[in-house]
Amino acid sequence: MHSAPTKTDPKALTKRDVLRIARERDVRFVRLTFVDILGIGKNVTIPARELDRALEGAVTFDGGSIDGFVRGEEVDMILRPDPATFAILPWTLDGPVEARLICDIATSDGEPFEGCPRTTLRRALDAAGDVMPGVRSGLEVEFYLFDCSAGGEPVPASGDVGSYFDLAAGDRGESTRIEMVTALESMGIAIASAHHEHGAGQHEIDCKDSDVLAAADTLVTARMVAKHVAAKHDLLATFMPKPHESLAGSGLHVYFTLATPEHGAGARENGKLSEDVLFAIGGILEHASACTAICNPTVNSYKRLVAAWDAPIYTVWSQRSANSLVRVPSCGGGGARIEVRSPDPSCNPYLAMSVLVASAAHGIRQHSLPGDPLIGSTYDLSERERTARRIRTLPKSLRQALDELASDLVVRGALGDHIFGAFRDAKLAEYERYRRAVHPWERDAYLRIY
Repeated sequence: MHSAPTKTDPKALTKRDVLRIARERDVRFVRLTFVDILGIGKNVTIPARELDRALEGAVTFDGGSIDGFVRGEEVDMILRPDPATFAILPWTLDGPVEARLICDIATSDGEPFEGCPRTTLRRALDAAGDVMPGVRSGLEVEFYLFDCSAGGEPVPASGDVGSYFDLAAGDRGESTRIEMVTALESMGIAIASAHHEHGAGQHEIDCKDSDVLAAADTLVTARMVAKHVAAKHDLLATFMPKPHESLAGSGLHVYFTLATPEHGAGARENGKLSEDVLFAIGGILEHASACTAICNPTVNSYKRLVAAWDAPIYTVWSQRSANSLVRVPSCGGGGARIEVRSPDPSCNPYLAMSVLVASAAHGIRQHSLPGDPLIGSTYDLSERERTARRIRTLPKSLRQALDELASDLVVRGALGDHIFGAFRDAKLAEYERYRRAVHPWERDAYLRIY
């Protein structure tokens, strides 16, 4: 058996480093991974002998087979691996060793592809660089572990009866989560903590902050690792936002730490939030409704965004309220962390980060103040209070969120015309399928009485 993967600073990896490590670790295959516009992971596997060519951008694939990637003649696409994302897949150490590289997508003439989500985030970060240089991001990722039947089919139930921060001896979910954390850290992803969440079978893994592109890569990797490790234990890891009506939904809490030209990494002045932090919060709240279509991209997402289990439903910020849309914790020292609590882990992280960064940057440029922070629960706000404070309600359906997205030029601009059009078309079709479907609830409610 090969030794555990060497923990190398990903930022230091170059093409030469990747080739050297691949030789030293006897890597046999490399998975060149990317996501489509919906955030679904894809990959092309190559033998290790083709790695040099791949790093030179010589590996192509049929973009016509990927949802939202091509229009008309744009078919041949080039995979451009990012050496900083090279990692050994830890579950392959007992057999032919495999590695992973995350790729950007280019057109056949070598130009960045406008439909590539990862390139879209690069573009959004470049555009925000004048007001948000050095911005960093961390993630809190929630998910459920469900049992699987003897035939391998997921059972929407769990033998785990734990709750928030519980520790149970012999808990299969607990040991599975620890194995996930071990795998992620072996791949160079720094984990801050992990624990049981509110729901039976629900867990959370918190990832330390990094640059924003790396944070988006982290969610893609975490979803892949969680599903693979869970399957080894005859479990299903699901990032579906609301798998149970009566249990807490799964969120993706996204932290941003600003390092502004005026205030440096601290972003606090005498214990108070700096103006740029307040402006960034104002921008996020201003564009929250449009961002919801990207950050909460499924019809199921809106079953989570209800007044329960501390899910945010209003465009309000706070330093303490657990159900505010944006929270700025006052503890922990160092720079102020802007925590956006509305996204869920089904999102495409590259697109979600793109629209959130663009919204914050727009707020800084426009000096958008967010109003006073809320004290108490947002669920207690009356309609009169919401009107007086200009607090809006988040979209209650995917269809409503898509309308908000279409009317917000800042958020649309962060996506670009290609991704906006392809995403909107795909999600309108998804919503129409949902609208036409007859659900068990309807039969239970209407079949006998009408």
